[in-house]
Amino acid sequence: MKHISLNGSWKFKAVDPREQSANLRRWMRATVPGTVHTDLMANRRIRDPFYRMNELDVQWVDKQRWHYRRSFSVSTRFIAEQNITLVAEGLDTYAEVRINGKLAGRTSNMFVEHRFDAKKLLRVGTNVIDVVFDSPTNRSSALERRYGKKYVSHSEERVYVRKAQYSFGWDWGPRLTTSGIWRSMSLEATSVARIRDARVTVGSVNQRQAVIECSMEVEKWNAGSMELEVRLDGNGTSAKSTTPVTGTRSKIRIAIKNPQLWWPNGYGDQPMYSATFTLISGGTEISRRTIQFGIRTVRLVRQKDTEGESFFFNINGVNIYCKGADWIPSDSFLPRIDDSTYETLLRYAKNAHMNMIRVWGGGIYEQDLFYELCDTLGLMVWQDFMFACGEYPEDGWFLDQVQDEAEKVVARLRHHPSIVLWCGNNECEWLYCTDHPDASPDDMSGAKIFRDLLPAVCRRLDGTRPYWRSSPFGKGFPNDETNGNHHQWHVWSFWKDFPEYEKNRARFVSEFGFQAPANRRTFEAVTLPEDRKPQHPVIEHHNKQIEGQERLFRFQAAHYLVASDFNDFIYKGQLVQAEALKTAVEHWRRRKFMTGGSIFWQLNDCWPVSSWAVIDAGLRPKAAYYYSKKFFAPLLISLKKLPRGVEVWVTNDLVKPVTGTVTLTLRSFEGKILWRRKGSVAIPGNSSKNFYFFDSHRFPQHEPASSYLLAHLRTSGRQTSENRLYFVEPKYLRLPKARVRARLIRDNDGYAVVITAESFLKNVRVEIEGEDVLFDNNYFDMDASSQRKVAFHSNRKIAYLRKHLRLRWLES
Repeated sequence: MKHISLNGSWKFKAVDPREQSANLRRWMRATVPGTVHTDLMANRRIRDPFYRMNELDVQWVDKQRWHYRRSFSVSTRFIAEQNITLVAEGLDTYAEVRINGKLAGRTSNMFVEHRFDAKKLLRVGTNVIDVVFDSPTNRSSALERRYGKKYVSHSEERVYVRKAQYSFGWDWGPRLTTSGIWRSMSLEATSVARIRDARVTVGSVNQRQAVIECSMEVEKWNAGSMELEVRLDGNGTSAKSTTPVTGTRSKIRIAIKNPQLWWPNGYGDQPMYSATFTLISGGTEISRRTIQFGIRTVRLVRQKDTEGESFFFNINGVNIYCKGADWIPSDSFLPRIDDSTYETLLRYAKNAHMNMIRVWGGGIYEQDLFYELCDTLGLMVWQDFMFACGEYPEDGWFLDQVQDEAEKVVARLRHHPSIVLWCGNNECEWLYCTDHPDASPDDMSGAKIFRDLLPAVCRRLDGTRPYWRSSPFGKGFPNDETNGNHHQWHVWSFWKDFPEYEKNRARFVSEFGFQAPANRRTFEAVTLPEDRKPQHPVIEHHNKQIEGQERLFRFQAAHYLVASDFNDFIYKGQLVQAEALKTAVEHWRRRKFMTGGSIFWQLNDCWPVSSWAVIDAGLRPKAAYYYSKKFFAPLLISLKKLPRGVEVWVTNDLVKPVTGTVTLTLRSFEGKILWRRKGSVAIPGNSSKNFYFFDSHRFPQHEPASSYLLAHLRTSGRQTSENRLYFVEPKYLRLPKARVRARLIRDNDGYAVVITAESFLKNVRVEIEGEDVLFDNNYFDMDASSQRKVAFHSNRKIAYLRKHLRLRWLES
């Protein structure tokens, strides 16, 4: 098969500029893949919408039509091929495509690949391709006027267009409604046939054998005889089989002896296999496709129990407690997201002991690299279809679009072992039933999509993993705690404080969260020095939730002395988020498997903003990310404060049982040991257990504002987990004057900061001023007379690092 890439340099202009200057009618330089906003920025026609409040100045862009053009050359040999197809992997969104002035096709779905017959439109030598994008806002608004308003949050017209819904604005993202050729475009030419679709289905699996069914659909332009060869490779396996191609479909079954199973992060390795499909005609290879796949089983366990009905995942026969975060697109301008961003964010997730990422339904079906990395890193994927927070049309033209979209998405993604669930949408049924308390989810416009259309496509084109109607969803009210999955937003969004998490008994929590400001360096990139005040209009603009900034103050006031200084506000705001997520996750992990998973909102951001993300748009971790490395650890000791005492719990995510020692110490901030207990524990595999309770009435006399309870878990001769319980809020603590020393040393292939604390230190933050450094630990507490080593890597000289090393800690 021959290819001509159409990526790279294009030109573009506005079709009908209204209030903008006439020079938008002149051709300007463009880049494909790209978006109209990034092209306008590159041509200095608009300022960076992320900077300060520039977003407000570019709201005209999505009201325009935009014309893209480029020329390309076609050889005699290329044009002689029997079939030539224009392949547009992503057009955003309403587009008309012409080659040499003749119509090739029209599009109205951003999410899927479009293929157009180009053979009759091309000529030898120079050709011209034109793509004209209609205004997504005007077009969807016209459809809304024609077909009627729906019950929708965030820009009602958006539900009429198959486009990333967050681009219309969300409570964490700007309204930057894009247009453009956002994925690659090319020409393909062949004269015999091509593999249109290849499918690898893992059938029966046991320790001795896995049966792999390989099927192919072929598109032919030649009636000659053909055969299909399939070769399986990987993990010591090499097997090949050949069959004649009769009609347009062929199927081969191949057995893999002693299969190596794919496991989630923390439970085993992630071995991958490859299936290479080769289409042969007359002894010559004419089309080839290779699919990477893994061997694993997945089951969603829903069984009656004392609290209702369970909801947890079973992989390869092992029950898995899901730990992870929700994922949104990592930029408002999608083509700017490079491979290293995906690698950084997903490796952060793995290193924090996460085993599940939920791809949220208001964004996009992610790039192939995203799922390939999840396969490699052992990150299970809860995959939403791209519908969010509203009713959707059920008119025939819209259902046809959704059918085509779902078929293409499932066919593209089904071979990834990381994907363990297809989910119909985000919050559509929940929001509808909340506002219509006497209604059923089936009364909602769009119910046909989520109840009938999507599960039918998943069964027909996949059938190897469960489908779930929505997040959240269950029997009865869609966000019930007794069954199904749950979104917990009474805390934070409804002004409830994070101790309320411990009242929640949901069966699987796929959304909950607490906001925090982005890191200072991230804000510095988009603000002026005079903007950097917690209540400055620019900073408030970079918090998209209604009353979001007010909530940051309210919850900081509940736990810390409220900061007016910008640096202090960021530091304390991040600590509030960290403590909130810690409280929630430890509570739900203690309930393992009565609660089957804790997936917090959210891992990442699409622009510089105060939000629920634990890693900001500059790829800088917040305090909550460092906390997550501890509260998601496979072995966790946690302390549950009750009115009459304290419970000591140990949670074990390892499949094997573990023995160890728990030490409980009541300590003063000056280092005096007021009380101590030590005992052996045996922790069953894959379990959570309350090992100890002590009555507060029998507890020694102590000063609550200047003492704390320290818990250590030691296994295999080393400290595995530690936790601390404070008896009053941090704002009431009588913290001693810090006595601390720090030195920076070379450590293995990197550096380390060695911190010696003579007095107690709370929430020590280590940073290298002006540098982005990922430490192996941060925002930690230190007991009096203790030492801690914090490792990191940097390309800087040690003298520079020593000069710019900064520590801070919480002060009374």
